[in-house]
Amino acid sequence: MANDIPISDREREILRLVATGASNQQIAQQLTISINTVKVHLRNIFSKIGVVSRTEATVYAISNGLVAVDMEAVALSATMPELLEDEVTNEATDLGVEEEPASLVIPDEPVVRVPDPAPIPIPLPPSRRLPLFIGIAVGLALLIAVAVSVQIVSRPAAPTETPTQSSIAPATPDPNQRWFLRAPLPNSRDDAALTAYDQERKLYLIGGQVDGVPSAAVDRYDPESNLWVSLTDKPTAVSHAGAIVLRGRIYVPGGELAGGKVSDILEIYDPHERRWDHAAPLPAGRSRYALVAIEGQIYVIGGRDATQARSEIFIYNPESDIWSEGPPLPSPRQDAGAAVVSGRIFVVGGVGDGGVLRESIRLDPSLDGRSWDVMAPLPQPMISPGAVSVINTLLIFDAAAAAGWQYDQTADAWQPLDIPVSASLAPRCILLESSIYFLSGRSAAVSGKLSEYRVIYTTFVPGRAH
Repeated sequence: MANDIPISDREREILRLVATGASNQQIAQQLTISINTVKVHLRNIFSKIGVVSRTEATVYAISNGLVAVDMEAVALSATMPELLEDEVTNEATDLGVEEEPASLVIPDEPVVRVPDPAPIPIPLPPSRRLPLFIGIAVGLALLIAVAVSVQIVSRPAAPTETPTQSSIAPATPDPNQRWFLRAPLPNSRDDAALTAYDQERKLYLIGGQVDGVPSAAVDRYDPESNLWVSLTDKPTAVSHAGAIVLRGRIYVPGGELAGGKVSDILEIYDPHERRWDHAAPLPAGRSRYALVAIEGQIYVIGGRDATQARSEIFIYNPESDIWSEGPPLPSPRQDAGAAVVSGRIFVVGGVGDGGVLRESIRLDPSLDGRSWDVMAPLPQPMISPGAVSVINTLLIFDAAAAAGWQYDQTADAWQPLDIPVSASLAPRCILLESSIYFLSGRSAAVSGKLSEYRVIYTTFVPGRAH
């Protein structure tokens, strides 16, 4: 940094996110910490760097090279749930803007026009400061962006990265289009782990299998360039594993080895160092589990051992490198979907002892004597449902039925989503910024097909004078 102010690594992470326009809720979700923890960090940051607003903090981040900000105005392509209305209003007041929330339901008619198929950056929110202050921020952003661009162009390619697919620009879409076909994965495989690395704004695909043989392949997708790149192989080839990002690293526990054996190995990939590390093994081998991260810990939920579905919950603390057990599932299950919504873990569908499940359950890890609560069952039994948390709203996708649903927490009910006939769903799906990406496997009708659905939009209008 350009000065000697003692800002911790976590505070720098939060300051970078503030500079991209992320709300406290979005920062909490990305870093898997509570909103109160975010607020405490922000107070400490503001005090240390001597600012009183998010705008001043953004200018500080820009001028000290912590972030290069894209100042282009933006419209995202879905809606904000009503349950966040109060928090969004508070955030907007702090930023000097008003934000218009609505219900997160995929509409029959598009809400906004999306003129460009490229992924959409989060904008720097408008400021209450004088135009001169805004001009200084814009100028600093442009200067740093140019400098960063020059460095990127002049930097030699890393030897461990091999482009595997030329950039395929999608055809110019209809202005109202929200679904896009992206560059396919060249070396497609089944039952791989898909995760989103928000710091780089990229997708990672890890492991899987080809013709029943586990793979160690690792591929990274960049939505901005629409390019797949092959990275350093995972040390242990596995299929039916999950991958999750926590504090800048990608965790891949367990999975299935050759011959159907189940692994207890925990391997961790550092995208910055481009290096794989080992950590404490799981208490027992697991594959086909559900996987989430919350409050700085990783939950391996249910899954399968070498012979049957399991109900145990394994919790990993990366700071202590220790595994513990959480409250077990009401019944054994594998191939379930899971997501963290409003600080609670939701688990839906999967396969139990009696077959494919409709059961939906949730857990609040913060409660004493925590136990799983039963929710309204899914509209139909689902194996390997795609579960995505979008701004405190749970979305579920059933690739086999080409259908999707939204969970209404207030009514404890499922509402169908309007999925166009042209949309391409897949069991592997992940949220990255404002889009959900669906990736088909090798055995699908179209191997390695990658589809993007733009699911969020936010409209900013000038704030009222007070």
